[in-house]
Amino acid sequence: MEYYKTEFGIRFDELEASSEMEIDRNLQALRASHKVFNKNYHELMYCLEHLKDPRQSLAMYFGDQSEQRKNLELLIDESSRLFHNFLASAMSLVEHTRIITTRLYPNNEFRHEYQTKVDQEFLSNSASNLVQGLRNYTMHYTLPTLTLQIICKGDIEMRVCLDVKILRQWNNWKKSTTYLENLGDSLCLASLSSEYFTLIENFYRWLEDQQIQLHQSDFDNLQKMKDELTT
Repeated sequence: MEYYKTEFGIRFDELEASSEMEIDRNLQALRASHKVFNKNYHELMYCLEHLKDPRQSLAMYFGDQSEQRKNLELLIDESSRLFHNFLASAMSLVEHTRIITTRLYPNNEFRHEYQTKVDQEFLSNSASNLVQGLRNYTMHYTLPTLTLQIICKGDIEMRVCLDVKILRQWNNWKKSTTYLENLGDSLCLASLSSEYFTLIENFYRWLEDQQIQLHQSDFDNLQKMKDELTT
């Protein structure tokens, strides 16, 4: 096309083919994966958090029997769906981060710093190992069984929990085997999800800060090339 023979077309091609644009594309892809994970977490917590309201709990559990059964089934079904999405996006984010980091920093000082940080934060973390195991359990075996736990200490509080007894029947937990054996019969879904989310958010704040420092000159050059397109 004649368009590509213009000065604008030449500059545009140079911009698209530049190393700075490639860096920007990769970082945007990583941010997109992080946003999906973040969104799935908050949707899950929105579903679970209202159970802490005693009025909601009473209305759900002590209403008409048929309505009560319907409400509880809807709650468990929706919690299961949202937890599935949370687990899938958690592991997608892990894989996308690994691939993009390998691509951008194949063998330099920051790559070693990054790997050290990953090892420190995740290798021995029980929440991280269990979420990874739950992802494999969910994707390759079956959906985790969720139960409703009722706590009567003053006001009534209800929690959606993972049935740990049923989880233990699977024999492929690897790093989480001992942790599951030492748990009680249930594990609060909101507590596990929040613990893992906090771990991930702290790590990605660190990673983003490091990338801003590493690529500031690339960002400046990219903006300069974009500005030149319009002058």
